[in-house]
Amino acid sequence: MKTSSLQQVIIAATSVLAASQLMSEMSRPRPKTAEFDKKLTHDLSEIQVPGQPDRGYADVVQKILPSVVSIGTYSKSGPGGFRFDVYPDDLKRIPPLFRDFLEDWLGQRDPGSLQKRRRPLPGKPIQTGLGSGVIITSDGYILTNNHVVDQADELKVEITGKGRDYTAKVIGTDPQTDVALIKIEADGLTPATLGDSTKLRVGDVLLAVGSPMGLEQSVTHGIVSGLGRSGLGILSKTPAGQPGYENFIQTDAAINPGNSGGPLLDARGRVVGLNTAIETRSGMFAGIGLAIPINMAVSVTRDLLEDGKVQRGFLGIEMDQIDASMADYLGLERGTGVIVNSVVADSPAATAGFQEGDAIVSIDDQKITTPAQLRLIVSSHHPGTEVKFQLIRYNHPAKRAEPLELKATLQPLPDKPGSRQEEKPAEDGSAKPGESFMKGVTIDNLNEEIRQDYDIPDDVEGVAVASVDQHSLAAGVLEEGDVIIQINRQPVRNVTEAIASKDAAAAALQLKILHNGRIKFVIVKN
Repeated sequence: MKTSSLQQVIIAATSVLAASQLMSEMSRPRPKTAEFDKKLTHDLSEIQVPGQPDRGYADVVQKILPSVVSIGTYSKSGPGGFRFDVYPDDLKRIPPLFRDFLEDWLGQRDPGSLQKRRRPLPGKPIQTGLGSGVIITSDGYILTNNHVVDQADELKVEITGKGRDYTAKVIGTDPQTDVALIKIEADGLTPATLGDSTKLRVGDVLLAVGSPMGLEQSVTHGIVSGLGRSGLGILSKTPAGQPGYENFIQTDAAINPGNSGGPLLDARGRVVGLNTAIETRSGMFAGIGLAIPINMAVSVTRDLLEDGKVQRGFLGIEMDQIDASMADYLGLERGTGVIVNSVVADSPAATAGFQEGDAIVSIDDQKITTPAQLRLIVSSHHPGTEVKFQLIRYNHPAKRAEPLELKATLQPLPDKPGSRQEEKPAEDGSAKPGESFMKGVTIDNLNEEIRQDYDIPDDVEGVAVASVDQHSLAAGVLEEGDVIIQINRQPVRNVTEAIASKDAAAAALQLKILHNGRIKFVIVKN
């Protein structure tokens, strides 16, 4: 028998009320982190036998499958959702048998009173997405991705063999790492065994499990293609406008829509990552899958349990990779350290004595090679932690690079970015525009026309690069439209100051420039 629109309304209303009551009954206090840790199952031993087992990975897969879940997301009014609205004129078209029910449900027995207001009657939530997750405790804690559960009105978890769906509650989410912790009311579940993602090596065998395209508990096979992948711009922006905390495991195990939040396993079936994203032009698997390391996911989970959010340390610098010319200038091994482009005013870095142009080579005796690595290490410390940094600072009067150790006590990551420390400009002067700065490079004073042509903010002081000879030593380092802000740490505001600040006898000049909207430190051979 065909169901009428009114019957659908009644069924939908009853379903929504029942689901709402069930979710309210599930609320319970968060356990302490120490109690939670006791529930986790770990295996941190090394893989002794390299290569593929004789019988493949069937035994390994059978152990993990009871721990892998499908997560359906439902929306009441989001994309693809629907909502019924009942208005006074609609009552005239409703059969008398159902009119009393609707008036009772709306709390408006008097039709005249009902005409004075409009009250929406919500429809039954419909499924708007599908993802995966992995059970990590026997009492129903599940790890998944933030983007799987984000903006869902209702979550349904399906565990193969249980014969029912569970309504899940979101315990906490962290968009900056794309980790989410959810909870279902169940006991006696099979938790996955967690491995140690820091022990992974490129070439190690991996298995990805999940529900790609709705095909539940699918397993794909590959290897570790790369480690520490970052700068991909996949994760959400932080409140301060910075990129998310990316430290992905790259794999060629097939990952497709629906795999998100499912486990990435090593050859022993231990969870070493959470499948999160793919690099693709078609929207489907293209051989580059990305997963969050399980060590990072568990660390985030502990904070979510304890505080409902992640507490991250904040240093207060903007930094960049040290290029080959800067490394040579500072006497560093190439591929070592990061350069401090600016220091946030009143930040831990400012208090500790960091300066623009400093090269950070290690943190707590751990060698630093990229800005992303330093940012991850700093953020992994809680606010209030004292951290030790080893730096190289170039002493321009002495013309030598000097090692330096600074200690900074981290602050909580702010919601809004701080302002840079203000430089004290030198006294104003005058000079001819278009003057030669060094062989092959001419500079101009900043004026309104130049600022408009190259989109230079009004608060930026310096001199504009007017031209660069492509056969000069500055070619490839400076470009037309760059703004030179400092020369060998000395601020400049006009051509006269720039010429006066240049050391003609120096083998190279350290310049602080504004290039394509970003502050950078560069070395130009003199």
